[in-house]
Amino acid sequence: MRDLADTIDNLPMRDDHLRSVTHDDEPALIELFAKVFGVQRSSAEWRWKFVASRALARDFTPVESMVALDPSGMIIAHAGALCLPGVFRGKRTPFVQICDVMVHPSYRGGIGQNNLFTVLLRSLLSKIATDLPTAFRYGFPGRGPYLVGERAGVYGLMEVALKADVPAKGPLSASFWRVVPLSWGDDRLDVLWGRLRKSFTLGLVRDAAYLRWRYADNPVRSYELFGLARFGRLQGWVVSCCEQGERRLVDLLLPPASIRAAIHAVARHVGANRAPEPLSVWLPHAWRSRLDLPMLETPVFAANMCWRSAIDTATAREHLYYTMGDVDIY
Repeated sequence: MRDLADTIDNLPMRDDHLRSVTHDDEPALIELFAKVFGVQRSSAEWRWKFVASRALARDFTPVESMVALDPSGMIIAHAGALCLPGVFRGKRTPFVQICDVMVHPSYRGGIGQNNLFTVLLRSLLSKIATDLPTAFRYGFPGRGPYLVGERAGVYGLMEVALKADVPAKGPLSASFWRVVPLSWGDDRLDVLWGRLRKSFTLGLVRDAAYLRWRYADNPVRSYELFGLARFGRLQGWVVSCCEQGERRLVDLLLPPASIRAAIHAVARHVGANRAPEPLSVWLPHAWRSRLDLPMLETPVFAANMCWRSAIDTATAREHLYYTMGDVDIY
Protein backbone atom coordinates (compact mmCIF):
# COMPACT_ATOMS: atom_id res chain seq x y z
CA MET A 1 0.00 0.00 0.00
CA ARG A 2 1.36 3.42 -0.92
CA ASP A 3 2.55 5.48 2.04
CA LEU A 4 -0.22 8.02 2.72
CA ALA A 5 2.33 10.62 3.85
CA ASP A 6 3.57 10.77 0.24
CA THR A 7 0.29 12.42 -0.72
CA ILE A 8 0.37 15.15 1.95
CA ASP A 9 2.00 18.44 0.97
CA ASN A 10 4.43 20.20 3.29
CA LEU A 11 4.78 17.33 5.76
CA PRO A 12 8.21 16.21 6.97
CA MET A 13 9.07 12.68 5.96
CA ARG A 14 9.95 9.82 8.31
CA ASP A 15 10.80 6.17 7.92
CA ASP A 16 7.47 5.19 9.48
CA HIS A 17 4.80 3.80 7.16
CA LEU A 18 1.29 5.25 7.52
CA ARG A 19 -1.84 3.42 6.42
CA SER A 20 -5.49 2.95 7.27
CA VAL A 21 -6.52 0.51 9.99
CA THR A 22 -7.63 -2.97 8.96
CA HIS A 23 -9.66 -5.58 10.84
CA ASP A 24 -6.52 -7.65 11.41
CA ASP A 25 -4.92 -4.79 13.38
CA GLU A 26 -7.29 -5.17 16.31
CA PRO A 27 -5.11 -7.38 18.58
CA ALA A 28 -2.06 -5.16 18.09
CA LEU A 29 -4.11 -2.01 18.72
CA ILE A 30 -5.59 -3.43 21.92
CA GLU A 31 -2.07 -4.29 23.06
CA LEU A 32 -0.82 -0.79 22.22
CA PHE A 33 -3.79 0.76 24.05
CA ALA A 34 -2.93 -1.16 27.21
CA LYS A 35 0.73 -0.14 26.96
CA VAL A 36 0.00 3.56 26.42
CA PHE A 37 -3.02 4.08 28.70
CA GLY A 38 -2.52 1.30 31.24
CA VAL A 39 -6.08 0.03 30.67
CA GLN A 40 -7.14 -3.20 29.00
CA ARG A 41 -9.78 -2.62 26.33
CA SER A 42 -11.85 -5.59 25.20
CA SER A 43 -12.50 -6.59 21.60
CA ALA A 44 -16.21 -6.00 22.21
CA GLU A 45 -15.59 -2.40 23.21
CA TRP A 46 -13.23 -1.77 20.29
CA ARG A 47 -15.74 -3.13 17.77
CA TRP A 48 -18.66 -1.28 19.36
CA LYS A 49 -16.78 1.98 19.05
CA PHE A 50 -15.16 1.69 15.63
CA VAL A 51 -17.28 -0.89 13.77
CA ALA A 52 -20.85 -0.77 15.08
CA SER A 53 -20.87 3.04 14.92
CA ARG A 54 -20.48 2.95 11.13
CA ALA A 55 -24.17 2.08 10.71
CA LEU A 56 -25.06 5.55 12.02
CA ALA A 57 -22.97 7.33 9.38
CA ARG A 58 -23.56 5.08 6.40
CA ASP A 59 -24.70 8.00 4.23
CA PHE A 60 -21.23 9.58 4.51
CA THR A 61 -17.95 8.50 2.92
CA PRO A 62 -16.38 5.96 5.31
CA VAL A 63 -13.62 7.33 7.51
CA GLU A 64 -10.82 5.01 8.55
CA SER A 65 -8.52 5.37 11.52
CA MET A 66 -4.80 5.50 10.78
CA VAL A 67 -1.77 3.67 12.10
CA ALA A 68 1.98 4.03 11.78
CA LEU A 69 4.30 1.05 11.42
CA ASP A 70 8.02 0.79 12.01
CA PRO A 71 10.26 -0.77 9.31
CA SER A 72 9.57 -4.25 10.75
CA GLY A 73 5.80 -3.80 10.33
CA MET A 74 4.97 -3.36 14.03
CA ILE A 75 2.18 -0.87 14.80
CA ILE A 76 3.75 1.94 16.80
CA ALA A 77 1.03 4.61 16.70
CA HIS A 78 -2.69 5.01 16.13
CA ALA A 79 -5.11 7.88 15.58
CA GLY A 80 -8.77 6.86 15.77
CA ALA A 81 -11.51 8.45 13.67
CA LEU A 82 -15.09 7.94 14.84
CA CYS A 83 -17.62 9.27 12.32
CA LEU A 84 -21.15 10.13 13.46
CA PRO A 85 -23.97 12.20 11.95
CA GLY A 86 -24.24 15.78 13.14
CA VAL A 87 -25.86 19.06 12.21
CA PHE A 88 -24.35 22.44 11.39
CA ARG A 89 -26.65 25.39 10.74
CA GLY A 90 -29.54 23.12 9.86
CA LYS A 91 -27.64 20.83 7.50
CA ARG A 92 -26.72 17.22 8.15
CA THR A 93 -22.95 17.22 8.60
CA PRO A 94 -20.40 14.47 9.30
CA PHE A 95 -18.85 14.74 12.74
CA VAL A 96 -15.47 13.02 13.02
CA GLN A 97 -14.15 12.62 16.54
CA ILE A 98 -10.41 12.03 16.70
CA CYS A 99 -9.80 9.70 19.62
CA ASP A 100 -7.52 7.01 21.02
CA VAL A 101 -4.46 8.85 19.72
CA MET A 102 -1.50 6.85 21.01
CA VAL A 103 2.19 6.58 20.25
CA HIS A 104 4.40 3.78 21.56
CA PRO A 105 6.71 5.19 24.28
CA SER A 106 9.80 4.18 22.31
CA TYR A 107 8.75 6.27 19.31
CA ARG A 108 7.78 9.54 20.94
CA GLY A 109 9.58 12.82 20.46
CA GLY A 110 11.27 14.30 17.44
CA ILE A 111 12.50 17.71 16.41
CA GLY A 112 9.91 20.35 15.51
CA GLN A 113 7.19 18.95 13.29
CA ASN A 114 9.16 15.82 12.51
CA ASN A 115 7.57 13.75 15.26
CA LEU A 116 5.22 10.85 14.80
CA PHE A 117 2.28 12.47 16.62
CA THR A 118 2.33 15.48 14.29
CA VAL A 119 2.84 13.52 11.07
CA LEU A 120 0.14 11.00 11.94
CA LEU A 121 -2.48 13.57 12.97
CA ARG A 122 -1.84 15.89 10.04
CA SER A 123 -1.99 12.98 7.62
CA LEU A 124 -5.29 11.73 9.06
CA LEU A 125 -6.86 15.19 9.12
CA SER A 126 -5.71 15.93 5.58
CA LYS A 127 -7.27 12.70 4.35
CA ILE A 128 -10.55 13.50 6.12
CA ALA A 129 -10.50 17.00 4.59
CA THR A 130 -10.24 15.40 1.14
CA ASP A 131 -12.81 12.64 1.66
CA LEU A 132 -15.29 14.62 3.80
CA PRO A 133 -14.57 18.30 3.11
CA THR A 134 -17.53 19.59 5.16
CA ALA A 135 -16.80 17.47 8.24
CA PHE A 136 -16.45 18.90 11.71
CA ARG A 137 -13.39 17.25 13.31
CA TYR A 138 -13.00 17.49 17.07
CA GLY A 139 -11.71 15.69 20.16
CA PHE A 140 -11.52 15.70 23.94
CA PRO A 141 -7.88 15.23 24.94
CA GLY A 142 -6.37 15.74 28.37
CA ARG A 143 -4.08 18.67 29.11
CA GLY A 144 -0.81 16.98 28.11
CA PRO A 145 -1.97 15.64 24.73
CA TYR A 146 -3.77 18.92 24.03
CA LEU A 147 -0.57 20.95 24.49
CA VAL A 148 1.30 18.59 22.17
CA GLY A 149 -1.47 18.92 19.57
CA GLU A 150 -1.57 22.69 19.92
CA ARG A 151 2.18 22.92 19.23
CA ALA A 152 1.67 20.61 16.26
CA GLY A 153 -0.96 22.97 14.84
CA VAL A 154 -3.73 20.36 14.89
CA TYR A 155 -5.66 21.33 18.05
CA GLY A 156 -7.52 24.61 18.57
CA LEU A 157 -8.97 25.21 22.03
CA MET A 158 -12.73 25.59 22.23
CA GLU A 159 -12.78 25.45 26.02
CA VAL A 160 -11.84 23.45 29.07
CA ALA A 161 -14.86 21.33 29.95
CA LEU A 162 -16.56 22.51 33.15
CA LYS A 163 -18.68 20.49 35.55
CA ALA A 164 -21.63 21.62 37.67
CA ASP A 165 -22.97 19.71 40.66
CA VAL A 166 -26.76 20.05 40.68
CA PRO A 167 -28.19 19.79 44.22
CA ALA A 168 -31.23 17.63 44.90
CA LYS A 169 -33.09 20.66 46.25
CA GLY A 170 -33.90 22.94 43.33
CA PRO A 171 -36.10 25.91 42.42
CA LEU A 172 -39.88 25.81 42.69
CA SER A 173 -40.17 25.67 38.90
CA ALA A 174 -38.63 22.18 39.00
CA SER A 175 -41.79 20.88 40.68
CA PHE A 176 -43.77 21.40 37.45
CA TRP A 177 -41.67 18.72 35.72
CA ARG A 178 -42.30 15.00 35.96
CA VAL A 179 -39.43 12.52 35.51
CA VAL A 180 -40.42 9.13 34.07
CA PRO A 181 -38.43 6.11 32.86
CA LEU A 182 -38.15 5.70 29.08
CA SER A 183 -37.21 2.68 27.01
CA TRP A 184 -34.40 2.95 24.46
CA GLY A 185 -36.91 1.99 21.77
CA ASP A 186 -39.52 4.62 22.60
CA ASP A 187 -41.04 6.00 19.37
CA ARG A 188 -41.09 9.52 20.82
CA LEU A 189 -37.29 9.83 20.84
CA ASP A 190 -37.12 10.65 17.14
CA VAL A 191 -40.12 12.98 17.48
CA LEU A 192 -38.29 14.88 20.22
CA TRP A 193 -35.15 15.20 18.14
CA GLY A 194 -37.18 16.48 15.20
CA ARG A 195 -38.83 19.06 17.43
CA LEU A 196 -35.68 20.27 19.22
CA ARG A 197 -32.98 19.96 16.54
CA LYS A 198 -33.31 23.63 15.58
CA SER A 199 -31.99 24.53 19.03
CA PHE A 200 -28.58 23.13 18.07
CA THR A 201 -26.43 25.06 15.59
CA LEU A 202 -23.55 22.57 15.84
CA GLY A 203 -23.95 19.18 17.49
CA LEU A 204 -24.42 15.46 17.12
CA VAL A 205 -27.72 14.05 15.90
CA ARG A 206 -29.20 12.83 19.17
CA ASP A 207 -31.92 10.58 17.78
CA ALA A 208 -33.07 7.10 18.78
CA ALA A 209 -30.41 5.32 16.71
CA TYR A 210 -27.64 7.31 18.38
CA LEU A 211 -29.03 6.63 21.86
CA ARG A 212 -29.25 2.90 21.21
CA TRP A 213 -25.68 2.69 19.93
CA ARG A 214 -24.06 5.04 22.44
CA TYR A 215 -25.85 3.89 25.60
CA ALA A 216 -28.12 0.86 25.25
CA ASP A 217 -25.53 -1.19 23.33
CA ASN A 218 -22.50 0.01 25.29
CA PRO A 219 -20.55 -3.12 26.31
CA VAL A 220 -18.79 -1.49 29.27
CA ARG A 221 -21.23 0.76 31.16
CA SER A 222 -24.91 0.71 32.10
CA TYR A 223 -27.10 3.78 31.68
CA GLU A 224 -30.66 4.80 32.48
CA LEU A 225 -32.90 6.86 30.20
CA PHE A 226 -35.47 9.21 31.70
CA GLY A 227 -38.08 11.36 30.04
CA LEU A 228 -39.10 14.80 31.28
CA ALA A 229 -42.74 15.74 30.94
CA ARG A 230 -44.53 19.00 31.61
CA PHE A 231 -48.30 19.45 31.54
CA GLY A 232 -48.64 15.87 30.31
CA ARG A 233 -46.36 16.24 27.28
CA LEU A 234 -42.90 14.72 26.88
CA GLN A 235 -40.46 17.64 26.52
CA GLY A 236 -37.05 15.96 26.58
CA TRP A 237 -34.84 13.19 27.90
CA VAL A 238 -31.72 12.65 30.01
CA VAL A 239 -29.26 9.77 30.33
CA SER A 240 -27.73 9.07 33.73
CA CYS A 241 -25.34 6.63 35.34
CA CYS A 242 -23.49 6.10 38.59
CA GLU A 243 -19.77 5.35 38.51
CA GLN A 244 -16.94 5.70 41.01
CA GLY A 245 -19.44 6.93 43.58
CA GLU A 246 -20.53 9.85 41.39
CA ARG A 247 -24.02 10.27 39.95
CA ARG A 248 -23.74 11.71 36.48
CA LEU A 249 -26.11 13.31 34.04
CA VAL A 250 -24.26 12.00 31.02
CA ASP A 251 -26.44 13.31 28.20
CA LEU A 252 -29.56 15.40 27.73
CA LEU A 253 -31.91 16.75 25.09
CA LEU A 254 -34.04 19.52 26.55
CA PRO A 255 -35.60 22.82 25.46
CA PRO A 256 -32.93 25.49 26.11
CA ALA A 257 -35.32 27.87 27.91
CA SER A 258 -36.33 25.14 30.37
CA ILE A 259 -32.98 23.52 30.98
CA ARG A 260 -32.46 24.86 34.51
CA ALA A 261 -35.80 23.69 35.89
CA ALA A 262 -35.66 20.37 34.05
CA ILE A 263 -32.16 19.48 35.28
CA HIS A 264 -33.10 20.36 38.85
CA ALA A 265 -36.17 18.12 38.49
CA VAL A 266 -33.90 15.23 37.50
CA ALA A 267 -31.60 15.91 40.47
CA ARG A 268 -34.62 16.02 42.78
CA HIS A 269 -35.93 12.74 41.34
CA VAL A 270 -32.58 10.99 41.73
CA GLY A 271 -32.14 12.37 45.23
CA ALA A 272 -35.57 11.18 46.33
CA ASN A 273 -35.31 7.71 44.80
CA ARG A 274 -31.61 6.84 45.01
CA ALA A 275 -29.35 8.99 47.17
CA PRO A 276 -29.15 12.71 47.98
CA GLU A 277 -25.75 13.33 46.39
CA PRO A 278 -25.47 16.11 43.78
CA LEU A 279 -25.83 15.18 40.14
CA SER A 280 -22.81 16.10 37.98
CA VAL A 281 -23.42 17.57 34.53
CA TRP A 282 -21.37 19.12 31.70
CA LEU A 283 -22.69 21.72 29.32
CA PRO A 284 -20.96 24.14 26.91
CA HIS A 285 -20.70 27.80 27.86
CA ALA A 286 -23.81 29.02 26.03
CA TRP A 287 -25.98 26.47 27.88
CA ARG A 288 -24.40 26.23 31.32
CA SER A 289 -24.93 29.95 31.97
CA ARG A 290 -28.64 29.13 32.29
CA LEU A 291 -27.97 26.84 35.27
CA ASP A 292 -26.65 29.59 37.55
CA LEU A 293 -24.46 27.11 39.43
CA PRO A 294 -20.76 27.11 40.42
CA MET A 295 -18.53 25.40 37.87
CA LEU A 296 -15.39 23.31 38.34
CA GLU A 297 -12.74 22.66 35.71
CA THR A 298 -12.35 19.09 34.52
CA PRO A 299 -9.14 17.55 33.07
CA VAL A 300 -10.77 17.45 29.62
CA PHE A 301 -10.12 19.97 26.82
CA ALA A 302 -12.73 20.43 24.08
CA ALA A 303 -10.58 20.80 20.96
CA ASN A 304 -11.33 21.69 17.37
CA MET A 305 -9.10 19.69 15.03
CA CYS A 306 -8.13 22.83 13.17
CA TRP A 307 -5.68 21.43 10.59
CA ARG A 308 -7.41 21.97 7.19
CA SER A 309 -10.74 22.35 9.00
CA ALA A 310 -14.00 23.41 7.35
CA ILE A 311 -15.19 24.97 10.63
CA ASP A 312 -12.90 27.43 12.39
CA THR A 313 -12.27 27.25 16.11
CA ALA A 314 -14.08 30.50 16.95
CA THR A 315 -17.28 29.25 15.28
CA ALA A 316 -17.00 25.87 16.97
CA ARG A 317 -16.37 27.51 20.35
CA GLU A 318 -19.50 29.61 20.02
CA HIS A 319 -21.88 26.93 18.78
CA LEU A 320 -20.80 23.38 19.70
CA TYR A 321 -23.22 21.52 21.96
CA TYR A 322 -21.63 18.66 23.89
CA THR A 323 -22.14 16.68 27.08
CA MET A 324 -20.22 14.03 29.01
CA GLY A 325 -21.64 11.50 26.57
CA ASP A 326 -19.60 12.95 23.73
CA VAL A 327 -16.53 11.59 25.51
CA ASP A 328 -16.13 7.82 25.61
CA ILE A 329 -14.72 7.71 29.15
CA TYR A 330 -18.17 8.49 30.63
